[in-house]
Amino acid sequence: MENKVYKVNEERVLFTQLDDEGVLFDIENNQYLNLNPTFCSIFNYLQEGMDLSGVKEKLMQEYEVDEQTCESQLTKTVAMLLEKGYIHEGDTEQG
Repeated sequence: MENKVYKVNEERVLFTQLDDEGVLFDIENNQYLNLNPTFCSIFNYLQEGMDLSGVKEKLMQEYEVDEQTCESQLTKTVAMLLEKGYIHEGDTEQG
């Protein structure tokens, strides 16, 4: 898994957390996307500026899931967020 950092496209999407779940609102398409707890955790970690390897480590601890399953689900989630334009690649500089 590449160690990339992604930024939330705040001009395109609004995020609201509801307990351990969340909702994304696509401003351009006027659509809502409900986030289950795992998806919500992924989105929160990306929003905090965490790189993918950091997100994977946090998810493995949080959900007690094996590395292969975690990486597969994380990759699918990031790909979907990229496809919809909700996130984009950010700076990889760590400061």
